[in-house]
Amino acid sequence: HGGGATGRDRQPFIPAWKGMRDFSGRILHSADFGRASDYAGKKVLVVGAGNSGFDVLNHLAAGTETGQIWLAARNGPALLPKRIGKIAVHRLSPFMASLPTWMADAAMAATQRLVFGDLRKYGLPPAPSGGASRLGSDYTAIAADDGAVDAIKAGRIAVVPQISAFRRDGVILANGRAIAPDVVIAATGYRTGLEPMLGGLGVLDAKGVPLFNGADSDPNLPGLWFTGMRPSIRGCFANAGILGAAIAGKIAGRKR
Repeated sequence: HGGGATGRDRQPFIPAWKGMRDFSGRILHSADFGRASDYAGKKVLVVGAGNSGFDVLNHLAAGTETGQIWLAARNGPALLPKRIGKIAVHRLSPFMASLPTWMADAAMAATQRLVFGDLRKYGLPPAPSGGASRLGSDYTAIAADDGAVDAIKAGRIAVVPQISAFRRDGVILANGRAIAPDVVIAATGYRTGLEPMLGGLGVLDAKGVPLFNGADSDPNLPGLWFTGMRPSIRGCFANAGILGAAIAGKIAGRKR
């Protein structure tokens, strides 16, 4: 038996934007964000309104030194607050994971609307589908707000369309508008990096994510297992124990 547990977020991914090599500013992935103080006095464009994007925005919004902040969003996020009153929202994860997907989608959407109101008024596009649905379909994690939404509403963070192209002195947006950030932070996800090792086995999808995870397996490749290759409402660490036990049970059953 062999198990792959290298994670779905092993390699930071930055799209190949047109003209990006000509840009005189700095382009980095959110994985290399560092500290908010590193961006003092800088104009910053954050690309991506998912979990990583909002994590970056939360840190930038907490400081007062950053200059202009833009958020380039192709899709709106499924967004929850980190806390409701004194309750940490992640403590509700086991309950949410027990719900049918459609019900979890509805619960998240209702919570988002109740806590934040209609964010479309501030330029954020609607999410293409529910938070739980996107976890299962395209592995998009649920974003957590800890101050970014207040900054958006106050105008400290401006929501803009996605990037069309770079030029030496700035960025051209999808609506033709030009902006001039000093730094572009790509909160554009990760890849597994499994293609060199497993690309010829037919077990990976177009993004390099294994087609099966946990106790599921490929009947043509018995003994090959993967864990931690899907996001979960429960969170990575809580889900790891569940998947590990499921795989161990399958292996033990085969040995009998």
